[in-house]
Amino acid sequence: FKCCESLPVMTAESVVNVINRVDEELRSEIVEAQAQVARFLTEQKQRADSVALESQRTLEDVKEHMLQKEQELSQIAEADDALQQRAREEESRLQELRRELEQLQTQENVLPAELQRLTKTHEHQRQLLTQRESAFQQLQLQKEQKITELDKGCSIYRKSLGLEFERMGDERLRLIFTNVDERAPSRAFSFQVFVDQIDRYHIENCEPPLTDLPALTEKLNRTNDFSAFVRGVRREFKRLCS
Repeated sequence: FKCCESLPVMTAESVVNVINRVDEELRSEIVEAQAQVARFLTEQKQRADSVALESQRTLEDVKEHMLQKEQELSQIAEADDALQQRAREEESRLQELRRELEQLQTQENVLPAELQRLTKTHEHQRQLLTQRESAFQQLQLQKEQKITELDKGCSIYRKSLGLEFERMGDERLRLIFTNVDERAPSRAFSFQVFVDQIDRYHIENCEPPLTDLPALTEKLNRTNDFSAFVRGVRREFKRLCS
């Protein structure tokens, strides 16, 4: 009985106070939960908006890349027209030389006194004609090889969409690779290339540096296979990321 006497007596008012306090605590917890849900939904919406924006930017980059490729193809066509014009000019010059040779042969028959001089001139013209014919054939062969190589390269680059071209000063071309590092697909890898007066390739400003670049460059100058060189450089860049 003494123990029971020590317990406080719960009145109706105290019960109401307890209920109010519990109700306030529940309301506070509900408000906090609602705030957490609202923050979570806001974060998710922001992430979704960020993903959508990045996808839009990627699509725009792809469109811009395709436009650049179309421009490069147009430049290739212009270069082909220039080569054909040069070939026509060489052919016209060859025809002129042939006419000169015919005239010299006629003079040999008409002017025996100058036979020796005309013979030397004829031989010189014949040698010049042979040289020009050889140069013309070589020009045609180089044109066909270059067009074939460019067509092959453009086809490969269109499919991969991981390579961009940027024209630099002093007849240099910069190649920029993306989609190389799987952990950072947008990370750029690049190098610059130019061809000297004796048609040898030179590679510079390679970022990041490649230890095998000299060997790849030597093989490029030996085979003249630029597409294979580009693929080899890309493999070395991927090896750096592994």
